Amino acid sequence: MTTAPLLSFDLDRTYPAPPERVWAAWTRADLLRRWACPDPDWRVSTCEVDPRAGGGYRLRFGPRPAGDAYSETATFAVFEPVERLVLDVLTSGEDMAERSRCTVLLRPVDGGTRLELTVEGLSDAQTAEQMRVGWQWCLEGIGEQLGAAV
Repeated sequence: MTTAPLLSFDLDRTYPAPPERVWAAWTRADLLRRWACPDPDWRVSTCEVDPRAGGGYRLRFGPRPAGDAYSETATFAVFEPVERLVLDVLTSGEDMAERSRCTVLLRPVDGGTRLELTVEGLSDAQTAEQMRVGWQWCLEGIGEQLGAAV
């Protein structure tokens, strides 16, 4: 019996903000809430963050008014402040349950921070594409929160 390989993708953005501000966007609930679901027709109903190795975040989000169609639970497998996060993520809802591993690298660059995101372990091409689009959206949301992405 053979199984299909688990899929991955990479995204990156450069933000006109110092690494400390980009790091805070991932590790503070008040900031994560702002970008984790930038669709104005959806809302984040729950956002909790435990910013430490072994901690993580928990989100509930979805269409208004309830905002509870999906949940995302992430555990910080690696927590290296202002440099690197590795998250083991479970995203679930009525039409999906997907595990992935996300690596976030922050690199200081002239005038800001380069964020490099790798998402691995996705089960099929359709899910990988949906997650890629969702993460692009989130990275744009971080840019809006910090001031426009470069």
